Amino acid sequence: MKKRKLLDECGRIFGVISAVDILAVLLAAALLVMAYMRFFSGGEANVSDDHFVPVTYQIRLERVREFTARAFREGDRLLSDSGEDMGVIRDIQVSPAVQAVVTTDGQIRKMTSEMYVEVILTVTADGSVNGDRYYAGRTFELGVNGQVAFTTKYVSTSGVIWDVDERSNS
Repeated sequence: MKKRKLLDECGRIFGVISAVDILAVLLAAALLVMAYMRFFSGGEANVSDDHFVPVTYQIRLERVREFTARAFREGDRLLSDSGEDMGVIRDIQVSPAVQAVVTTDGQIRKMTSEMYVEVILTVTADGSVNGDRYYAGRTFELGVNGQVAFTTKYVSTSGVIWDVDERSNS
């Protein structure tokens, strides 16, 4: 009986299968397991629908053109860039934007902008609270001072989450 080497001169294990092929199969299996764990195992948050609470938060948009501010409507639904429901606009506050301007004598003054306004959107979402973290829906975390990009029926823009509050009434 002829004794076989563990690796032959072509890099095959016992002259049958390539070590590179085995590594490729192991890598593919590891990727499949990671993908399954990421997307299918425990993907739901640990709250059920009956644990949702109304969460009210505000988004501040600085230096917004007036025509963009006029496109917001109470009752419009906000969606994140990934399509997650972020709630419904309940109130819209528009005020003149203030900006720092250098005058001809070198002074810095705050002046009202003629081109821009500031918008504060008050949004109510069915959300959840986990410790000191607030979520719109199951997964969209509402972190104060966090930058958030969103879309409504007529506007796609971004702002800063200004305030978050769990409310018993909406």
